[in-house]
Amino acid sequence: MAEATTFRLDTADLAIGNGWHVESVLRTDEFSKAGVTIEVQYSADDEISSLVRSREGGADEVYGADSPGKAERLRIWLGVRKDAGVQQAVHLGKIPKHLVPKAGDWTRDEFVAAVKDPGDRAFLQRLLELVDANSGLASQELPFRLYFGRNPGGAMFVYPFGRRHPPFKFSVKDGQLLISGCWNTFEDLKGHTGFAELASMLDLDENGPATAVPVAGLDADAVWGVGETVSRAINT
Repeated sequence: MAEATTFRLDTADLAIGNGWHVESVLRTDEFSKAGVTIEVQYSADDEISSLVRSREGGADEVYGADSPGKAERLRIWLGVRKDAGVQQAVHLGKIPKHLVPKAGDWTRDEFVAAVKDPGDRAFLQRLLELVDANSGLASQELPFRLYFGRNPGGAMFVYPFGRRHPPFKFSVKDGQLLISGCWNTFEDLKGHTGFAELASMLDLDENGPATAVPVAGLDADAVWGVGETVSRAINT
């Protein structure tokens, strides 16, 4: 795999460190361990074109060309310990213990499917397009852009450029997508003035409750832009 991109080389190194057997040819990587096989097909520029996980006695899980978040999904899969039934950290960077994916957490597809309102679903799909585009850029600290809490009550936290603290999170209630700021999530960031623009967008105050509000009437591109501004401000 001498001509592979840094992403492929780093992923292979991390997989080996996590106990996976790795076989690679020009446009394919195959990872195998404990009855699980993950096959990754790449395009000519080493973008993931398809991703398949096969388990003994189970149905294949397939992410095709139109499926978003394949790079993130591959990293999560490579952190799975089948015998323990939990997802462990994949050390593209040091992941805090509370951000290690766990059994019972939302998957991305489950979270999207839980949003029933058509307008909210369109907002979420556009936001995820922006997240995926950002995932193609270098991470500053964390090796992911999204973290999902426990299904069904947990939130989807967004981390622009993989910075340590997220500006906002999203939750689903009765099929409706809600957004809330993270100014009360971290003790050292409570009331941080860097949240002011987001709080104003949500008609809230960064010194008050971080109430979850519907995304209805918000523009996903504008929300992402404000989130990136806040992310820079609170992570300096």
